[in-house]
Amino acid sequence: MSHLEKRANRWYAVLTIPEDVRPKFGGKMRFVKSTRTTDKRVAQSRAYALVAEWKDQIAKAQGNDEPGGSFFDGVLEYRQQLEELRRSNDLQHYEALAGSIINKAEKLDAQGNHEDAQRLASVALGQRTPITPELIEWRNNLHLKQKTAEQMEKDAKRMADYFEVIEAINTESVREWAKVLMAPKEQDGHGYGVSSVKRCFSAARSVWHHLQETGKSPTDQEPFKLPSFVLRQERADNASKAREGSKGRAAFDSASVVRLHRAAVDKGDHSLAGLIVLGMFTGARIEELCSLRTDDSSLDKLMIIDSKTPAGVRREVPVHSQMKPTIKRLLAESKDGYLLSGLTFNKYGDRSNAIGKRFGRLKAHHGFGPSYVFHSIRKTVVTLLEDAGVSENLTADIVGHEKPRITYGLYSGGHSLKSKQEAIDLIRYPAKA
Repeated sequence: MSHLEKRANRWYAVLTIPEDVRPKFGGKMRFVKSTRTTDKRVAQSRAYALVAEWKDQIAKAQGNDEPGGSFFDGVLEYRQQLEELRRSNDLQHYEALAGSIINKAEKLDAQGNHEDAQRLASVALGQRTPITPELIEWRNNLHLKQKTAEQMEKDAKRMADYFEVIEAINTESVREWAKVLMAPKEQDGHGYGVSSVKRCFSAARSVWHHLQETGKSPTDQEPFKLPSFVLRQERADNASKAREGSKGRAAFDSASVVRLHRAAVDKGDHSLAGLIVLGMFTGARIEELCSLRTDDSSLDKLMIIDSKTPAGVRREVPVHSQMKPTIKRLLAESKDGYLLSGLTFNKYGDRSNAIGKRFGRLKAHHGFGPSYVFHSIRKTVVTLLEDAGVSENLTADIVGHEKPRITYGLYSGGHSLKSKQEAIDLIRYPAKA
């Protein structure tokens, strides 16, 4: 942008003032000042210095305490202008703009802001390349589910905010970044565990490979390898889990499931109570249950359409006799075509998010730690079926697991509804918790 406007044969420098700070400038909408020349080339040179000063004033009005913050935020605009002037061989304007940037950097340096001065000059003059603008093209080339892509984008931005420029990335600086990620928050770190660090490094590697493909980072360097101290911590964590016998998510015992259901009823959360009943007699995933339509539900069977895995899609689950009253109530109360009516979609099209959090608060209130989640009810059902002597293949057909053996997995059409009904009816919960 030239920031120039012609009036009565003279050129004026102009800059729009953001709405939020206009009251601090007497309600003025724009800065306007004559360059005192009719020569556009001379006017443009003078406009660069004026606009830089105005941006500083806006930054101060916005409460930006970082010296030259607003100007630095706009450095890429100046860098782009410099590149355009270089390509067009417009040396006069190139030197004018470069001189304005150097003057600003010298002013910052004289004020004691040596690092800001170096960042300003090196980025604007093309000696260093900011990472953040490169993330736009990188993000557009990601072919992932929305939720996964958004998490990866957050991690990539975290990396870009730390390093700022591509040239700052090397093996040693990456090691320091890993230390910051793992350091406690009270020590100005992020307090991340190994899994979160690995996730951040995965996003960083993806960005680095994009930069290599676009010729902006060295192709013979791979700085985002996990440092040895992260790997050592991972081994220590795994050994600790092995000693404790940890297997991730734990199964509720049957009495605890009954107790949680009763607690939901007592709280008047009938949707959550209904969800627990559906889970405790089907072993279905929470996303599957929250996606059940009334058209696919009856007092005889539930048709699971939306499943996390291919093995779980379009499977019929018989209705346990103790579940029929709940199904009947949910069908009668539904106002939106879903068996669990009234749930809202999050931005990823998932109806289970909010009610899943309610379950999390409920189980935590009753003393269950992080290894117990709604999925733990699925483990409870599998355990009850195993204890009742139901075969692994039949259980897999009920809960939507992959078949354990290749013959059944590839060639079997699945057990009949009658066989699954007989198995489901073997599920027993205590009358009282």
